[in-house]
Amino acid sequence: IVASDRALAAPPALAQRAVQQVRGRKRLNRAFWRTWQLLHAQTFLVQRETWPASAAVLVLGVIVALLSNQVGVIYFIAPLVAASTVAMLSGREHDPAYELTVATPTQPWMVLLARLSIVSAYNLVLTLVATLALLLIVPPGLLGTLILGWLAPMAFFSGLALLLSLWIGSSNATIFIYVLWIAQYVPYKAVGTWMISPACSMIISAYQNFWHNPLLLFLLSIPLAGIALWSANRPVFRLNQGID
Repeated sequence: IVASDRALAAPPALAQRAVQQVRGRKRLNRAFWRTWQLLHAQTFLVQRETWPASAAVLVLGVIVALLSNQVGVIYFIAPLVAASTVAMLSGREHDPAYELTVATPTQPWMVLLARLSIVSAYNLVLTLVATLALLLIVPPGLLGTLILGWLAPMAFFSGLALLLSLWIGSSNATIFIYVLWIAQYVPYKAVGTWMISPACSMIISAYQNFWHNPLLLFLLSIPLAGIALWSANRPVFRLNQGID
C-alpha cells in the first residue's frame, strides 16, 4: 500500500481545478447538487429492513381490504407504517455510521430532514399504489377522499414520530403512537355508556373527530416536524440520553 501510494502522482493543478469547478457552479446549481448528494448518501444509511417491511405490510393490507371489501384497512395501516419507519431514522441503534454522521460538517437537522424526505416519499408512493389497487372495490370518484383520509394522519404521525424518537427513543415513540391511533377504535359504547360521564363522552367524541380533521392534522404536522429538526441539533433536549 505504501509503495503504491508513493508511485501515484496527483494530476497537475488538482487543487486549483477543484476550486474552480466548485466556484464555477452557480449558487442555485450548487444547492441542488449538494441536496442531491445528501439525499443519495442518506438513502444507504436508512435501515435496509425499512423498505421491504413497509411494502409487505401495505401489500397485506391491500389483500385484506380486497377480500373483506373494507377500504378502511388502508386508512388504519398507512399512518402506523409511516410512524414506525420515521421513528427509526436516527440514533445509534438505527444508524450504523452514527459516529461518522455526527462528525461530518453537515448539520444533524439536515441529515434528519434528508432521511425524513426519503422515507416519507417512499411511504407516500407505496400507499398511493396501494390505494390505486383499491379501485377494484372503490368508485373512482371517491379516490381523492380516500387519499386525503390517510394522508393527513400520516403527515401528523410522521412529524410526531420524528419528535418523540429524538426525545424518548424509537421504541417508546412507536408504542405511544400506536396507542394514540388505536384508542379511537375502542368501542366505548359497547363497554357501556352508563360507565362514562357526559364530560368523558364529549372528550371521547372530540378525540375521535380529531382524527377526521385533515386540515388540523396537516397544520399540526408542520410545527411537530420543525421542533423535531430543531431538537436534532440540541442533544440536551433528548430525554432518552441517559438510557444510552
